[in-house]
Amino acid sequence: MNKILSVILPAFLALSFGCSKSATHQSPDGNIKVEQKGDTSKVEVTTKEGKTSVTASDKGVAIPDTFPKDVPIPKGAVPKLTMSQGKAEMLHLHVPGTVADVVKAYQEMLKGEGWEIETTMNMGEGSMLQAKKPGRQCAAMVMKDDAGTLIQLTVTQE
Repeated sequence: MNKILSVILPAFLALSFGCSKSATHQSPDGNIKVEQKGDTSKVEVTTKEGKTSVTASDKGVAIPDTFPKDVPIPKGAVPKLTMSQGKAEMLHLHVPGTVADVVKAYQEMLKGEGWEIETTMNMGEGSMLQAKKPGRQCAAMVMKDDAGTLIQLTVTQE
């Protein structure tokens, strides 16, 4: 994981300084494919440890087909970042509403999809909840954002 991050972070830094093309780079730790179209950035890293794919855009990105269908997406949510690495899927959603309202609604949505809420924690301007289903975990960090509320979802297979 650390090797993958050491490869991804420089790629994102390069994108943040205005790269506007596609490129593939090789390093001792693996291959990095960096692509930017408009304000959408995509980085794919392949190492001997596996493959990681990250897509981000302030205007929104498509939710990958691999993202579990039983993890609810709130109405009005704009997915701004997706990441897939091994047995984990991550999704950052910007949603309207306050943190308290979003957490309450999201807990009910998870329960409605058959998830069992294991843990909830209020942390002031943010909250965390963890839910489980047989063989899977879902963690949601809900926090205040400049444009409303951000939900950071991480779904992992055990």
